[in-house]
Amino acid sequence: MSARFIWSANSREARTYKIVGWTLFVIALVLFTFAYADTAQIEIFGNGYALSLPRASKAIAFMIAILGLQVVVGYTGQLVLGQSFFFGTGAYLGAYMVADHNWPWVLSLLVVVPVCFIIGAIFGLPALRIKGLYLALVTLGLAATFPSIVQLDALDEYTGGASGKTVSSDLVPPSWLPLDGISSIFQNIPFFGQYFGEGDLSSSESERIWKFFLFTVLLAICIWLVSNLIKSRSGRALRAIRDNETSAAVSGVNLAKDKTLSFGLASALGGVGGVVYVAELGIASPLDFTQLLAINFIVGLVVGGVGTLSGAVVGGIVIAFIPDWSASTESFPGIPERWLQGPTGVFILGALLILLTFVLPGGVVAGMRRIKGRILQIVPQPPKGARVPTPPDGADAELRHEADEITAGVAANDPLTDEPKD
Repeated sequence: MSARFIWSANSREARTYKIVGWTLFVIALVLFTFAYADTAQIEIFGNGYALSLPRASKAIAFMIAILGLQVVVGYTGQLVLGQSFFFGTGAYLGAYMVADHNWPWVLSLLVVVPVCFIIGAIFGLPALRIKGLYLALVTLGLAATFPSIVQLDALDEYTGGASGKTVSSDLVPPSWLPLDGISSIFQNIPFFGQYFGEGDLSSSESERIWKFFLFTVLLAICIWLVSNLIKSRSGRALRAIRDNETSAAVSGVNLAKDKTLSFGLASALGGVGGVVYVAELGIASPLDFTQLLAINFIVGLVVGGVGTLSGAVVGGIVIAFIPDWSASTESFPGIPERWLQGPTGVFILGALLILLTFVLPGGVVAGMRRIKGRILQIVPQPPKGARVPTPPDGADAELRHEADEITAGVAANDPLTDEPKD
């Protein structure tokens, strides 16, 4: 089925579409930040679902960790289940540097990133010999041992043992940032101002807003770096390994180097996610980094969409909110209330995962792209001097119409000059 609108990537319509889309996204993000600086609830079918910035910041930590899984699982094709190990390593390293050495959170990344990268590269060496379910089993074992490692008596001084490593946050908003002024503007919006509270923000609310903005910027940087990697020569090599290792090796891809690189990058991103996690919660506890968290990361990866950067964002939101919201569901139309009693959070999440596998086998992002593709398609700009071939006279009318649309998009920008025609 042909899309309703077909635009060239460099056309004026496509550029306007991207600018408007990102502008609306940023506006919605800012409104959400100030509306839910304090814990609030959304009422749906008589159920109260908690929504707050601390949980959203926790979701960002998960997004960064799942983004690392996208590198090693989605783009390299290695079945890895040990991301919680590096997530926990980053959390404990960050807490140690901040609590015991008074480092700022941002500077702690200078230690966390290279350490997690090196550890990930070392543990990635077995991937050169094993793969598939055997690699999954080895990495899952790595995740399972992490809580025991941080509770060793020899490390108690650094990790806090079973009680965890407590750290106070120093992410205080700068005095020049007019958070109260922005909040006042939102509070004076007719009909919607009531959702942004009353009066000035409290110190805790200002700190939550500042941390959420910092974590969002850090997430954007991570996505930008991974996006550039995937578009580079190394990224093409990773995808070649995923599709066919033998063909990749014959084509000149260094399997050992690129596999090790993917493991190191995934581990480094997992460590960054761990720093965000402990910076928000203020404590790194052994029970927060079990193999269950590793499985949840894989669930988020699959639900969001394997091999998609935006899938990491969707996956982080799912594993941060859905289990808690599922457990808060006490009534639903058509379902007896007794069926919703007890530990329903994990059950409903599992049921949704099974349903999603049949309805959206490629994940939420793939489903959204299919829906968008029926409405709008943005085709790549042909190289300078290229012309779109004309379909034969007997071609289907829909195909000829699509070719005409693409040709019109090419004509809108003269291929022999960088300036668009009027």
